[in-house]
Amino acid sequence: MKTAFTKKKAYEDIRYRIITQKLAPGALLKDKDLMDQYGIGRTPLREIIIDLQKEGLINRVPRAGTWVAPMDFTFLKQITEIRIGLEGIAGELAAERISQEQVEELACILEKVSKLEMEETLNSEELITYESQFHNVIYTATKNEKLEILLKNYQSIGARFWHYVAYNREELFKQFESQRRMLQAIQKRDKINCKKIMEEHIRDYIDIIDQRLNQIHDV
Repeated sequence: MKTAFTKKKAYEDIRYRIITQKLAPGALLKDKDLMDQYGIGRTPLREIIIDLQKEGLINRVPRAGTWVAPMDFTFLKQITEIRIGLEGIAGELAAERISQEQVEELACILEKVSKLEMEETLNSEELITYESQFHNVIYTATKNEKLEILLKNYQSIGARFWHYVAYNREELFKQFESQRRMLQAIQKRDKINCKKIMEEHIRDYIDIIDQRLNQIHDV
């Protein structure tokens, strides 16, 4: 007998499968199949679908169906350009408002990443989780609910493409270099440097997107 998932666990698993392409772009998601697979009812599934739709990970048309959203690098770049300024604001606010407990949470996340670097086998699932967790702690630390919701949605879209464009182990772990600098700056409550680091992190990501777009255009 299959073990039923909690709504949170079902959401996290579907989200991870979309981000890692285990659910391919354009794949049809059938409500009955998902309810059977995760052992959840129609109401929690509907709430999960709404959350994933807000994050730009799926498209749903009433009475037509639900599909995994397509990979659109032009759309990603537009979203990421918007993120630059918002991430900078988040960095400033977090430096000013973050709690000591949240600072310790950031440090704990990076300790887990360091342990993964020592392992021979690459665990991309955990890395994706830690990348999202680090950003989400910063967003929550701003104590600005509207900014937090907006950035979490944009971050979900970015996480999906980040997994797609990060080609090797070195590039995957390189993403955490700015997080380590961010932790040092936030421990000093350095608002200016926190803003700069957050913005630079997103600009570096845009460079990766541009490289990928150029490769697509050259094909």
